[in-house]
This record gives sequence, C-alpha cells and structure tokens, in this order.
Amino acid sequence: MRRLKNNIKAAIFFGCMIFSLTSVHANDQVIYMKDGRVINAEIISQTAFKMVIKLPDGSTKEISKQDIKRVAFKEAKTPEPKDKTPVGPPTLTPEEIAKQQEEDSKKQAVLDEKAEKRKKQIEESKRNRLDIFLGTGSGTVNFQNANFYDHVIAVGSTLGQDSGKFEYPIEPKPKSGKARSFDIRYSWNRFVGEVGASSVTSTATQTIIGVDGPSSGTFPKLINGNYDVSMKHVYGNFSYSVYPHPKYDIRPVIGYHQFWTKTENSNSLTFGAGVAPVFSDQYFGIVPTSIAEVLKGFSYGIQYDVKFEKFEIRTGLHILQMKGFGTYDRQLNAYAPVSGQGQAEDIDVYNKWVAKGVILDLKFLYPWKYGVSFWMGLNSMSWTYTMSETALSVGNGDSSGVDPESYALGKLLFESLIGPGALKETKSTTIQIGATYSYDFNK
Repeated sequence: MRRLKNNIKAAIFFGCMIFSLTSVHANDQVIYMKDGRVINAEIISQTAFKMVIKLPDGSTKEISKQDIKRVAFKEAKTPEPKDKTPVGPPTLTPEEIAKQQEEDSKKQAVLDEKAEKRKKQIEESKRNRLDIFLGTGSGTVNFQNANFYDHVIAVGSTLGQDSGKFEYPIEPKPKSGKARSFDIRYSWNRFVGEVGASSVTSTATQTIIGVDGPSSGTFPKLINGNYDVSMKHVYGNFSYSVYPHPKYDIRPVIGYHQFWTKTENSNSLTFGAGVAPVFSDQYFGIVPTSIAEVLKGFSYGIQYDVKFEKFEIRTGLHILQMKGFGTYDRQLNAYAPVSGQGQAEDIDVYNKWVAKGVILDLKFLYPWKYGVSFWMGLNSMSWTYTMSETALSVGNGDSSGVDPESYALGKLLFESLIGPGALKETKSTTIQIGATYSYDFNK
C-alpha cells in the first residue's frame, strides 16, 4: 500500500514537472518512450496520468505517462554574435610605408605644380590695355526692302488695272562699294568693353517691267535706274572671361546695336503708254524713290581670342534681337508729249518690323612694334523680318488726302496677303584691312 502511494506521488510530481516545463516551452518537445521510440511533438494538454500531443502532420494523439521514459526540449539556436570590430588595414612594413609616402609626395607635387602653373597663367592673363582699331575695305549690302516694297506695290498696281496689264520688279543684284570701321576696346583683367561704328555702301539697279496702255491696246512699260545703298552701324558690348589664359580667351558677350540703312534713287526713268494711270498715249518721266530703315536692339553671343607665336585671331558671334521701322517713298512725275498731259503720283509706306539675325566677325592680327598691329578682317551680318504694322498713303498730286480704296487694299497686301511672303533677308558683307594701336597701362 505504501509502495502504491509512493508511485502515485512520483507520477503526480513527474506530471507537474512536465506541465510546468510545457507551459514555458510550448513547442519543440522530444518525447522518449520506454519502448525506444522517439516522438517529436507538441504537448497540447496533460493530466497526472496522460498527455495529449500534436504530431508534425497536425493530428493529435493521447499517450500514457507510464509509457514515457522522459521528455526533452529542443534548444533554440542562438545566432552567432557578429563581429562588430572593424577590420583595419593590413599592417605595412617600413619599406611599404616609405614607398606609399613617396607616391603621396609625387601626387602632391603634381597638384602643386598644376596649381602654381594655373596661378601663373591667371597672373599673365591680367590686362589693363586700350586698343584702337581703324579699317577700310570693300563690301556689299543686299537691302531687301527695295525689292520688297516694289514687289508688293507691283501686285497692288496689277490688281488695279485692266486684265493683262501688270508690273513685275526684277530683284536687284548689289555691287560692291566702300567699307570703313572704327573700334575702341578696353580690357581690364577678365572684363572687356567695346564700342565701335562701321559703314558700308553698295550700288544696285532698279528695274520694273510690265504692260500698260489704254483700254484699246497695251504697250510695254519700263522703270529703270541705279541707286546707292548705305548702311551705318553703331554698337557697344561687354564680355567676361570665363577661363583666363595668356594664350586664349573665351568670353560670353552681351551688346546693344543700332542700324541705319537707306537708298537714294533720283535717276530712275519710266517709259510707257496708256494709263499711268490717266494717260491715253505714250509717256515718259522720272520716278525718284527713297527707302530707309532703322533697327535697334540687343545681342548675346560668344567671343574667342587665341594667340599664336606671330599672330592673333579674334572672333565673335552675336545673335541679334531688334525692332524698328521702314519707310518707302516713290514719286512718279510723267508727261505725255502728244496730248500734253502731265501727272504726279506719290506712294508712301511706313512699316514696323521685328528683326532677328546674326553677326559674325573675324580678325587676323599681326603685331608689329611700338604697340602697332596690322589686321585683316571679315564681317558678315544678316537678319530676317516679321511684319508688325503698316501705314500706307497713295495719292495724286492734285488730290487732297488719301485714297481710301488704295489705303485699304495696300494695308491688306502688306500685312496679310503679299507682305509676309515677300520678306527676305538683308545681308551685309565686308572685307577690310587696317591698323591697331594698343597701349598697355601695366607697362
């Protein structure tokens, strides 16, 4: 009886021990059975005499504690501690240390040499100099306005006449004339300021052909004459060196420009027959014509100078953004000797423009002595137009005021129908030689 009580106490003690352990470790139990089996399972519940386990396949099973030899618990794998100690560089031998120091010294010497060289370049590129340029040569001006106005007016004249009668202007071909230039340039360290002026003249021929005459017939019509074109240009610009160097210099540049262009044509002759617009027989006369234009605006671009052993090249590229106006005045003074008829007619046009263009400038300089250099240069300018506004006046010498019909038609032709498509480029090209005097304030 006492032995039975002892067995009961031992079973109760053993069950309590297992219960207390399983309450802490609910998973990963290993149950060793007295018959040699080993069961991996999770103990779900137990009493003093039995326990319910959950097998890995999810099924449950009830076993008697008298058949259990012992219960063990799998130890959780603790992660191996990471070695947070940084791995230092390998220990160098005295020879390796000396070699490393020598290489570092060489690298530093190269950097110091470059810094010293750059410092010397900046010092040598410092400037405090005044340059005065004078040049002369030849050039051409292809002034689009002369043919533009003649073309639009010819269309209007053709529309206003009987069928089969027309005017057609032949595009003029400019001939070279004289070119002159003057320029003052002051350089101080990285800054360069410049003001200058130039002029170029050219000649061209005005030719307008057509058919004219009374209602009973048609006859040839011709307007022909030579005219001179002159273009004057004044400007100022300012530039800054982005990378000072004694041999070459790159500078962004901004500037202001103004152009005056005009033609004078006082020797045009006209010959025709019929309605000019009132004649009924053959007539002749003169057609003095003058055209003028004023443009002004700003520019931006780049200038690049490079020095060689015995000469220097200076270049500039300027993008133009301008506004201005143009005027056209054509006077017809004709006489028909057979009938004794005379006529005076005047056409005046005023336009506002927006012009965009470019200037390309190139100079080759050869330093001589005493601060004097000789140079040869090429300059090319061109721009295109956009029409913005037109005013037109058409009238006869004996009339008072403006012909309303001619005004309305002319304004429509210039601003909408013919004008935008008839606009072309104005171009100017000059080749010059000259001399430059330079005064260096640092010497």
